[in-house]
Amino acid sequence: MNPYMTQTHSASDVALVENIVSQRLKGSILWMVVGLLTTIGIGAYTLMNPAWLRFGISNFNVLLLIELGVVFLFSMRTYSANVMILRGMFFIYSALNGITLSIVSVGYGIVDVALPAFIGALAFFIAFAVVGLTTKKNLSSFYPYMGAALLGMVLVSLAFMAGNYFNIGWITAINSSTFSLVMGYIGVILFSIFTAVDMNMIKNTVTQLALTEDETILERVEIAGALSLYLDFVNLFLSLLRIFGNKK
Repeated sequence: MNPYMTQTHSASDVALVENIVSQRLKGSILWMVVGLLTTIGIGAYTLMNPAWLRFGISNFNVLLLIELGVVFLFSMRTYSANVMILRGMFFIYSALNGITLSIVSVGYGIVDVALPAFIGALAFFIAFAVVGLTTKKNLSSFYPYMGAALLGMVLVSLAFMAGNYFNIGWITAINSSTFSLVMGYIGVILFSIFTAVDMNMIKNTVTQLALTEDETILERVEIAGALSLYLDFVNLFLSLLRIFGNKK
């Protein structure tokens, strides 16, 4: 029996909740897969179209800022915007990622680095998603620590870039390849755990809301969960790019 269901619930309620949880989990995973396919499709088209590739390279930083803006807006409006708008933002982000990730992959090497990184990201994602899905524990308590670790990664990366820009001796003494490799390994560990925690949170959130009469809330949780899982996969991929790219 689901740990969130109390003894006051009937067997039919328990069965109904389990069915709803199963459907919404499948929905989040399906939307995440659709997002990845969109990214792969746009990325492949970018690589085959010189005009798109030139556009992506010349506007790379602008595209990254737009992506950050879309994710920020999605997070701010998850429980207020129309569900179709949320899905639209998810598609926009996935499409823009197709352009930027294709350019990053070209820089590392499509066959030698990007393809193994994608396969590795898929393996880590599936393994830890299964952990988050099957565990009976509530993993949400990990979020503050994971958030702190992620913030630490961002601050260290910014400090490293600033140190190199301003030619700070002890920072410039650190080999950039070594730094990238270390951050890659940390990223794989961090986003693998994020995958388990996010999958677990989707399951538990839907369980808690399953018997509510507002179907829209469940749809919001479903698409928000898809974005979280998508981000986990992309960050796993980028972390593995750093690792495999350093071993060329």
